[in-house]
Amino acid sequence: MSRPRWARWVTRISLVVALAALALTIRDIGPRNIGHYLQRIGWWWFAVVALEITITSLDAVAIHSFLSPEQHLTRLRTVVLAQLAGRSVNAVTPSGNLGEAVKISVLTEDVSNSRAVATILLYNVVSFTAEFGFVAVAAPIAAVLVPMPAWTQYTLLVIGAVSLVIAIGLYALVRRGMLTSVARAALKIHVLSPARYTRWEQKLRAVDDKLRLVAGARRRDRMIGIGAVLASRATSYSLSLLVLHAVGEPLTLAFVAAYIVGSHAIYLVSSLVPMGLGISEGGNYWLFKALGENPARGVTLVIARRVTLVMYAALGLVLFAASETVRRARDRQRVPAAEPAPAPAAPIAMPLPTAAVVQIRDVAE
Repeated sequence: MSRPRWARWVTRISLVVALAALALTIRDIGPRNIGHYLQRIGWWWFAVVALEITITSLDAVAIHSFLSPEQHLTRLRTVVLAQLAGRSVNAVTPSGNLGEAVKISVLTEDVSNSRAVATILLYNVVSFTAEFGFVAVAAPIAAVLVPMPAWTQYTLLVIGAVSLVIAIGLYALVRRGMLTSVARAALKIHVLSPARYTRWEQKLRAVDDKLRLVAGARRRDRMIGIGAVLASRATSYSLSLLVLHAVGEPLTLAFVAAYIVGSHAIYLVSSLVPMGLGISEGGNYWLFKALGENPARGVTLVIARRVTLVMYAALGLVLFAASETVRRARDRQRVPAAEPAPAPAAPIAMPLPTAAVVQIRDVAE
């Protein structure tokens, strides 16, 4: 299956934008600053790189499982490339959404548009649900174990309850039909016209059916994907804690719980700018100060993870660009040379049963 033209253009434009954003990010951080933090973390970088590879691999396994029942059409290494490219684009572009279009454009080479969209949408829904689930568990633990004023404890408990409601709500929305539900809501508030809703309804239902296991997806594959996402998010938190340990931060259950809650809020806000430049540093500074820890360690964590993401994005974009070059060359070789159209076959003369027809006509008369 060849990719649609829109998918090829999305891939090329995203690659150009991501490369430009990566160059600006490196200039903003400074090559000397990057080298300083590489040296400061020391030999722990081998563990950091191993965890980054693990995160990408788990995410790729999840996406491959969410392709069910069509995952046999796509090789796992293709999904790994899609996740690597998409995450690289997300790391250096605002809002972190452009990379999702890149993943879809890569998957459409092997599966239908609706299956590719449903797969990446499901992956993101499960990811958000897992993150809010972690916050729902961590918030009450932090409220109990971290010394803080009563109003702060109540705030954490409210945050935990709201996160739990959001996690359950996302699950219920998928079961009900996420895209059609959103489209109906937009129709009621006159954001979406009735004509456009009618034109889109069938396509939206096709994607919703694939999200809800209606379109043949196997429950076993779905559970494998959910497990891989949970493991990926846990590994991501472990990576941050590893960097903090490397710079001398003592890790306790109370600190880990409070960090999970605070870092999630900072992540949601910082996603509005590429790599959270400025927002992540300020947010972690005040988070660590509020927890009674050294704020410099929080800022060090942000810059160290950003250095890792810069390296990750550079590698991912290089591999992605090379893959696209190979794919375009392969597509050109697949185009067959124009062949002359075969001459139409001469009609075969068949004897007509004239006498029988005349006899039947005479009887009828």
